Amino acid sequence: MKNLFLAAVIIISSNAFASKIVSVKSLTNGNLENSRLEIASTDIVTHSGTVKVLELRGNGKTAQEIRQNTIAQVLHSVCQFFDEGVSLRVNPKNSRGALRAITDFTESSNTMEGDANYNKIAKAISTVISQADVELYSGNASGNNTAGNVLGLYDIKNNEIAVFANTNCGSDN
Repeated sequence: MKNLFLAAVIIISSNAFASKIVSVKSLTNGNLENSRLEIASTDIVTHSGTVKVLELRGNGKTAQEIRQNTIAQVLHSVCQFFDEGVSLRVNPKNSRGALRAITDFTESSNTMEGDANYNKIAKAISTVISQADVELYSGNASGNNTAGNVLGLYDIKNNEIAVFANTNCGSDN
């Protein structure tokens, strides 16, 4: 019975992360690529990645939920210590959504409004929310001695993702 339960857990886990993805060096959308580079250049980004989604599939009742799970999949691949989970939400494409994403991402750092890192992230997020076919995700992740704040961009038109983590990945601190 124990082995049957373990098999069920593995099947459920693999369904959550079922999208087929490949790494890419840059995003097709030039505005998003500039935003990605701006965020990645800040001192608080410890992990980042860009991927192309070849096949979108997995758990979720809607395409947006499956995209959200795919963002979590990509975040797990850039920091494998995120084994306890990634908690994300899609942010509205307005100033409130932008502020929430910035706050979520900078929460555990000493970054405050007016700092150079904050300004870079705010400028990039402003560009992101102006893009029609882009979803902005933010939240947190945890795992083995790890806590992190995460940010994700999903370009629906080009099926591309950029993710960022601000984490103590694997540290006891």
